[in-house]
Amino acid sequence: MANRAYSTPISTWAFHIVCTRLPALIAPALIALALYGLATPDPVASGHAALALEVVR
Repeated sequence: MANRAYSTPISTWAFHIVCTRLPALIAPALIALALYGLATPDPVASGHAALALEVVR
């Protein structure tokens, strides 16, 4: 049996967390943001660009 079989350096553990679990948590949020962007109409194509410009001013 190996010495210290259950000891893992913290950098290896953190790298594993960042590379496996973090993308799994961020991916649904990015997909939802992309779907929201597809659902909102383009103000230039719909003719509401002037109205959007007035709101900004």
